[in-house]
Amino acid sequence: MMQIYFTDIKSVILNKLQSAHKEILVAVSWLTDRQIYDLLISKINAGIKVSIITRNDYLNNHEAALDWGGLINAGGELRFCMPGKMLHYKFAVIDRLEVMVTSYNWTCFAGRNNRENIIVMQDADAVKEYLDEFGYLSTQFAKESAPTRIAAESINPKLKGFYELTIEDDAKNQSILKL
Repeated sequence: MMQIYFTDIKSVILNKLQSAHKEILVAVSWLTDRQIYDLLISKINAGIKVSIITRNDYLNNHEAALDWGGLINAGGELRFCMPGKMLHYKFAVIDRLEVMVTSYNWTCFAGRNNRENIIVMQDADAVKEYLDEFGYLSTQFAKESAPTRIAAESINPKLKGFYELTIEDDAKNQSILKL
């Protein structure tokens, strides 16, 4: 079975994550949405295994970014891909039974500024392919135990404006969504 959505992508992601009973495996380029992060933490606290692979870049790992140490301390697994091996995926496997594949970065910026899509599949062959890819990625990047924040001074000056505007817009959109 397959479902395709072009609207309300974040709600689909939240509902699918909420439905997990055993395991959530996430490979996503950017994860800055605090509502999604908080749901993942609540799933860890409920005994669900959560493993995330994402970029170790300034957008994901600046001083005010999500609390990756808190995720690890709660029992979640985090792997950062590194420059030269950056992933651009946006998929999650839920309970090894279904996979969400999306153009949507898990950011508030994506939810308010972009046309996006998501495909949810329960096809066993498709799920296996994504499980295999997640397994491969897990062998490529070390499990984090105490991630270090990226300092603004270390980013490429050509990207500084992009990062600052994106972080500002993402924070503004998260505030709007809390209202």
